[in-house]
Amino acid sequence: MTCLRFALLGLVLLAAPARTQSLTMAVEAPFGLDPHFLFAGPNMAAARQVYDSLINRDAESRFVPGIVERWEATGPQEWTLHLRRGVTFHDGSPFTAEDVAFSIARVPNVPNNPGPYTSNLRTIARVEVVDPHTVRLHTDQPNPVLPGQLTNIFVVSKHVAESATTADFNAGRAAIGTGPFRVEQARGTEGMSVLRNERYWGEAPAYQRVNIRVIGNDSARLAALLSGDADLVESVPPTDVERLQRDARVSVFRRNSDRIMYLLPNVRLDQFPLLTDTAGTPLPRNPLRDIRVRQALSLAIDRQALAARALDGQAVPTVQMVPEQFGGFDATLPLPAADPVRARALLAEAGYPDGFGITIGCSNNRYVNDARVCQALGQMLTRAGFQARVETQPWNVFSPRTQSHRNDLPLSLYGLSLSSSRDASYILATAVHTRIPERAFGQGNRGGFSDARIDALIDGVIGLGGEGREAELRRVAREAGDALPFIPLYNQVVVVAARRGITYVPRMDEQMVAQNARPAPR
Repeated sequence: MTCLRFALLGLVLLAAPARTQSLTMAVEAPFGLDPHFLFAGPNMAAARQVYDSLINRDAESRFVPGIVERWEATGPQEWTLHLRRGVTFHDGSPFTAEDVAFSIARVPNVPNNPGPYTSNLRTIARVEVVDPHTVRLHTDQPNPVLPGQLTNIFVVSKHVAESATTADFNAGRAAIGTGPFRVEQARGTEGMSVLRNERYWGEAPAYQRVNIRVIGNDSARLAALLSGDADLVESVPPTDVERLQRDARVSVFRRNSDRIMYLLPNVRLDQFPLLTDTAGTPLPRNPLRDIRVRQALSLAIDRQALAARALDGQAVPTVQMVPEQFGGFDATLPLPAADPVRARALLAEAGYPDGFGITIGCSNNRYVNDARVCQALGQMLTRAGFQARVETQPWNVFSPRTQSHRNDLPLSLYGLSLSSSRDASYILATAVHTRIPERAFGQGNRGGFSDARIDALIDGVIGLGGEGREAELRRVAREAGDALPFIPLYNQVVVVAARRGITYVPRMDEQMVAQNARPAPR
């Protein structure tokens, strides 16, 4: 009997480390494996596990060495990248400066790309291959945040990718990177499985095999965790956080996100069918072009109540373009209280004493509690004199509909992650500046806002370095914010849950990656 007990104990001890060899992650949204196609969070999270970005960023969105071991400004319009030696791609081929130059050149040339990564290449005029381990980037103006922009540019293998299509990447055939995992099987909208890259240059991931499943429904994702079908899940609904923290089977991990959520007034067109008078007839002109109407929208919103009720306290109310940790945040700018009475007065001044009908469009599976937030916003706007209608759609329908050149929603809930620059320059250039595609300005400006004076302020600050940069960023962000190109609401909070026995470090950029998961210390 004693021998049997020891034999059973031995089997248990052998089984324990075997368990740590695999991990099942449940993610919210489908993703692609072409790291230069569709600049969106789900795609970037997948990419960070298979590829390396030129410059890495850690969980706090700080820029850290990776396959570029060191970088330096070697002139006012020149950055030199020193590549890590001895790095190989998953197929065993060496990583060199030619792969860097090819990857940068490929970004703007991916066919039929609905969301290109080109904004991250802004100011790069020429790429010089100095030697196999050195690349020099020449810019058309000073750009102090170029290293941050390069954290979104993933490196592919030139010899594999130069003849590959996006379909080849998504099928896994061309998904050859230098990252911590290599693709075992691509399963399209259902997810993928990856294997640990035993040649990886950095710290080895804890898990040999990772199965990444797409489970879009929040309840189904949590059910998979609690039943043992998933070990790690993202986008935990705020309403479930307290319950999960009391569950002995589960560990909950949180971090304030760098994503600013905002209402986007659409000023692109003179008239929208979804802007109506009180009888339902389309208005002859777009009232959102009047600053008083946009001010009324902002005053109608009780941001504290929105965070407390629609997001169960898992959000940080704000009226600023950047979170507190980022450059350009103004600690002297207070969070205003909602004032529906003043909002009604502003509507009357603008010529709408009885308000008007307005449709708020939102996704229902992209941002935390997005549909619930949208309903709460509709109620707040209605109390302030607007006749608000709420329309929610899946992200794959909502996102194409709101593209800059064809957005037909007068008001929409949107969000932007700011880790690319870690300061206000990214959101100013991307979401506020007039859309100029050839200069990669305004790529995220889906509401058609345009102000030449503010454009000039942005042009002046994005290339500014030195001690005066922070104060000027605050000034420009405040002036741009006063024009209300969009209406900031809150910072999201990243909430990830894992089965007990797994520890996870959430990333500020909200991207869930398997390399941040490890067995909990015993």
